[in-house]
Amino acid sequence: MSILLVERGDYVPREKDTWDSRKVNLDGKYQTKEVWKDVEGKDLHPHTNYWVGGNTKFYGAALFRLRKEDFGELRHHGGVSPAWPISYEDLEPYYTRAERLYHVHGQRGEDPTEPPSSEPFPHPAVSHEPRIQQLSEDFARFGLRPLHTLENLRPPGSRTPMRLRSAGAHR
Repeated sequence: MSILLVERGDYVPREKDTWDSRKVNLDGKYQTKEVWKDVEGKDLHPHTNYWVGGNTKFYGAALFRLRKEDFGELRHHGGVSPAWPISYEDLEPYYTRAERLYHVHGQRGEDPTEPPSSEPFPHPAVSHEPRIQQLSEDFARFGLRPLHTLENLRPPGSRTPMRLRSAGAHR
């Protein structure tokens, strides 16, 4: 099998702002300015980056798997995105290997959109900071299903763990 990767955009500029989390995440300096449409036809800002290397250039250590549906044909406002020539099942063993390699921390079953997996995460979910834990409990009382972000706390070859704390929620 041959795979062609096509990049959209130029190289990320080498400048101080690329190291500034406020500029990158809050100000969205490097995010696309294009507007997508949601399922109701309303404007949606995708918070994605079109640079050589894509969103991985602004890596936040969150390691979610693509969903099974992402590999099939998807109809959207702009037309049809064709199905991939491979399936989620083809990649599942590689996701599992990568989760081991990157020491991913998480809890299977918290995310209702999570695709099937052949193994549990290699490490348990990281506990929330006290304020995030309180928010998680508050969300649960409103019928939401808070979840821990799947985190890479120790890149391969590194002895220094990264310390990230965050939460997501689904209805």
